Amino acid sequence: MTQFNSHGPARPDGLREVHPGVFYTDDAFVLADSGLIAFLKQQARSTPLKRARLCAHPAPDADQHDMVIASHRDTYVTPHRHMSKSESFLIVEGEADILLFSDDGTLTDVIAMSHAGSGLPFYYRMPQGQYHSLRIRSEVLVFVEASKGPFRKADMEDAPFAPASLEAPAGRAWIAAAIAAFGTERA
Repeated sequence: MTQFNSHGPARPDGLREVHPGVFYTDDAFVLADSGLIAFLKQQARSTPLKRARLCAHPAPDADQHDMVIASHRDTYVTPHRHMSKSESFLIVEGEADILLFSDDGTLTDVIAMSHAGSGLPFYYRMPQGQYHSLRIRSEVLVFVEASKGPFRKADMEDAPFAPASLEAPAGRAWIAAAIAAFGTERA
């Protein structure tokens, strides 16, 4: 049962924070409920990167990674690609545009997505080697992401054509400009 206090939802029992906004549990059987989502949304609003996640896998070296993630609209997801694995993405709550880029940085597709009842796509499986990012349209986007583990930074490549991950204002401006140019080219 989730408890609430004057500062928003309390941390659900059994969660430990290993980095700001990154939580693990020692439980082998992991359940997510509306209390967990409320907690992650609150954390996403207050962490420096504007996102929070529950890692349902036991450790970064696990063979399978399953995460429930809340990202605030001010999150900047650097265009990136996974060199040796695919990832799947399922929206629980909110709206976002998934952005696909060619190797030279050209925006090739913008796909509006939302939760299952929205009438929009709510799930994707991203192939390895595809540069991608997202623009969050709702205040907070809650989604489930899964990929093969273990996590190794060397298995992922941030796009050389976009601002770095810690340059959030510049990154959001770059994404907005890419989307605007994409819309103009399609018109």
